[in-house]
Amino acid sequence: MSALNYTPCDIDRGVIASARTTFEELHAAISGRSGEYNTITQPVGFEFTDLIGEGLRSSAEENHSSWSSSMMACTHAYGVLDKVSTDVQWYENKIEEIEGELDAALSNNAEPDDPNIVQQIIDSHDLDAEQAWRDLEIRCGESEDLLSGGPTPGNIRALAEGGHLGEYGLIGFYTTNDLDYFYVDESQAETIAIHIENAVLHGYDGSIEALEDNPEYLALIGNIVSRAQTAQQNGDQLLDGEIEFLETLFGDLSAVNSDDPGFLNFMDQVNSSEHISDSLRGDISRNLANSMLLLSDENIGGGMDRIPQDVIDVMDVPEFADVNSLHHESELTGFMDSYSDWGGPFATLSTFLDSAGPGIQGGTEFSTTLMGTVAATLDVPYFGGEPGNEHFQNVIEVASRNDEANYIILTGEDFEGNEFQHHESHGDLTPEKILETFYTHNWPDDGAAVSGITDWIGQSRGVDVGEVTDEIRGTALASLLETMENPEFQEAIFATGHSVNESVGEGDAEEEILWMDVSAGFLNGELADGLGDVFISYMNEFSDSDGLPGNKDVSHGWNEELGRVELSAESRLAFTQFIMGDPDAAARVYGEVSMHTAEGMEGYADSSGERDHTPTVLAGSLQGLVDNALMNESAIRSDVHNDAAAYHNKVTSAAVDVIGGLAGDRNVSGFIVEMAKFAAKESLSIPENPEGTRVPVVEDWAHDEKLMGFAISAAANADPDLMEELVEVGAVKEDGGGSQYVPVDHAQWDGKNSDGTFQTVFDSLDERPWLDGEGSMANAVNNYLSAFDRTGDKWESVSVWKPEG
Repeated sequence: MSALNYTPCDIDRGVIASARTTFEELHAAISGRSGEYNTITQPVGFEFTDLIGEGLRSSAEENHSSWSSSMMACTHAYGVLDKVSTDVQWYENKIEEIEGELDAALSNNAEPDDPNIVQQIIDSHDLDAEQAWRDLEIRCGESEDLLSGGPTPGNIRALAEGGHLGEYGLIGFYTTNDLDYFYVDESQAETIAIHIENAVLHGYDGSIEALEDNPEYLALIGNIVSRAQTAQQNGDQLLDGEIEFLETLFGDLSAVNSDDPGFLNFMDQVNSSEHISDSLRGDISRNLANSMLLLSDENIGGGMDRIPQDVIDVMDVPEFADVNSLHHESELTGFMDSYSDWGGPFATLSTFLDSAGPGIQGGTEFSTTLMGTVAATLDVPYFGGEPGNEHFQNVIEVASRNDEANYIILTGEDFEGNEFQHHESHGDLTPEKILETFYTHNWPDDGAAVSGITDWIGQSRGVDVGEVTDEIRGTALASLLETMENPEFQEAIFATGHSVNESVGEGDAEEEILWMDVSAGFLNGELADGLGDVFISYMNEFSDSDGLPGNKDVSHGWNEELGRVELSAESRLAFTQFIMGDPDAAARVYGEVSMHTAEGMEGYADSSGERDHTPTVLAGSLQGLVDNALMNESAIRSDVHNDAAAYHNKVTSAAVDVIGGLAGDRNVSGFIVEMAKFAAKESLSIPENPEGTRVPVVEDWAHDEKLMGFAISAAANADPDLMEELVEVGAVKEDGGGSQYVPVDHAQWDGKNSDGTFQTVFDSLDERPWLDGEGSMANAVNNYLSAFDRTGDKWESVSVWKPEG
């Protein structure tokens, strides 16, 4: 008798075998093949009709769905029972193996009379038996999940992967004719690779027809891609057979018998082949690009080490000579040859990846390394040829679909906090260096591809998407803004060294201006617009008055206690100034901020409770931030053209149009629209003259008709009696929803000599109490504007880089 202590398994494999046979017989009966054996593990046909006996075939075809479902239920039950039996047998064999090892260990014990040593040997093997039992419990748990989940495609494929549905495991596909049930391994990949090779290189009609029409070829690759995407979304892994399928497919295509083997060389032949149609060429490229990206994903069982070697080799950047150090034509020729040897395959890879479907993303290491390759080579001078800017753009666009790769680019660390080790040939890459290289490059798409590195930060806030949480988003944003706080980085992005031609003015006043040394936001407007989306998503964080001069300091980064990110004032100003470089992005952000300010004004005007100026201060801070950022960008432009005020007013005027669109989309009141226009344009418009760019301040409010109009409009919104009086003098309008409001500009009032009525009404504000009964309307409005403007003014003391002089 063995000395091993283990838990015996009570599952009777004989009972399981009997039940399994019952389901197999039932499957045969439903198939009209009673008396036949192995209809599940050894199918008699390759499609549903062939599986059914002649006597039932007509009825089965008429009721295909019900028949198929019944057959799949039997197949599923058979497979689960076979798995349980296999797992129990594994456990029994494992216990027998451990018992043999224990017996051998006891027999070879040099001190058999020492009970302590004997017990140590037994205990050691008892632990092995305990582990085997835990493994069996896990396997039984998997079987329970498979059983409760029913005959889903994933469950049937998993049973096929374990060998529980026969040698090929395709009964599910034959029964349903649904590719989701198709179990794959390397054998199918070998066949598909042969057909692709024969179609591309030799134009074989049979191979072309198979690729275009047979669902077991390109369509099957597409189905594997769909499975991989589902695995990415659910945090699962592909089956081993599915990984082997993809590896074999690329391995065989990399070894195609040509003068110069390699996957990228084969793709060059795909691109140039005269044997296949453009439609088939596109299908081949798309399916292979999708597959490679997904095969590179370590989170679903792939990895960068599984993709073709020549693709990996392209990311090994040669050490190019400094062009300025080349003194002879032969040296220049050598440089160009070296660049071409690397650049040709890189351009092929770029074109290949660009054919991937939208949203298909690669693994973290692959995506990060791709972007590192671009960062390491983008500034290498080249003299025509490949790769060009479009190739670099393509690679960034595809690589930036992986949010963890983007996080690494921004922070230098992965989601777990581990420092990422860039490819040794990429030099000393840091977030600052990568972003400076990307942001200050003159992109043909105006930075749209590069914007993908940050677009995700402002998306889906409050919702965990995979591993992306609000903390991850906030930390990425804090790291980006920390980079922007660096004076050297600021100098790089606010004075890129690039020049841009632009037409300004209209009609006879139109002129061409060559803007010199433009900001990155001006240079790459799509990037500025993308950062504008991030700003709008984090508007509350950007409005924080903490961190401003004279206020409480902030700890830049993720605040665990508050559950939000905190950002320094200097970094917020630099980030916002970047956005202000593009007039469209600036106007959109300005419009959003002005609407935000207006909603705060409405809240203040409607409140009859205890006064709270915290929203006032935050609104003033946000408005002051965007205005000073715009002032800074305008001032930089004035170094080239004395047009700082004109650019400022161009943006604020455009913001008024944005406000109109937002008002329609959000169905807001006419009062809010008036307040937003006041915030965006009327109080912030500045004189277009060389004397300066002074913004009216609170001390001027009683002498400025627009500020007086603001006071009247806000007071009327708070006091129905005043609103009724203003109806009688023609000062009231109605918005689309029928709500009344008073335009800030009295020129929009009805009646003669509206300016006199305007002054009379304004004088009465000092006699009317505010809603809370604490002081007059004039006092309440004055207090609001004072708090609003005082906080906004503090941004004038926050410094960012400015050109000398």
